[in-house]
Amino acid sequence: MRGAAQETMAPELDTLAREAEALARVLHALEEEHNALVSSDAQRLESAIADKNSALDGYMSAKSAREAKGLDQNLHGKVAQHPALSAGQRVTGLELASAIRTAGESCKALNHRNGMLISALRDRTQQAISIVRGNECGVTLYGSQGNASQEGGSRVLGTA
Repeated sequence: MRGAAQETMAPELDTLAREAEALARVLHALEEEHNALVSSDAQRLESAIADKNSALDGYMSAKSAREAKGLDQNLHGKVAQHPALSAGQRVTGLELASAIRTAGESCKALNHRNGMLISALRDRTQQAISIVRGNECGVTLYGSQGNASQEGGSRVLGTA
């Protein structure tokens, strides 16, 4: 919705369109973050987090602009009853409101998924550090004769 069509569009719809676009950027950033986590690529993860934070800043700015226009609670209801919108604009506004809701729910789910992955990776890292430091109980070690022993002792294998 760019160009002449955007110039004639009600400011409220322009605000909704900017918020929907901002949420699409957040969704993309969350997917990139997930891919970086799965691939264990630290440099890619740093870039994905920076992109996510930038996208979130853009979203918060777009959301604030929408709320400043009085479109805060019950977005569907406010758009459906907005006096400055024509019937066609109202349909477009309701589509944008639905897109915002759907994208917001997707962002929440993807963020939760990434948080669960980060938690699992952190737990595995902590477990590996405990094993290397000799703090892990019940670890089976093998002696020089190849015999398994549950009594690994408290010898530190290394430091992290």
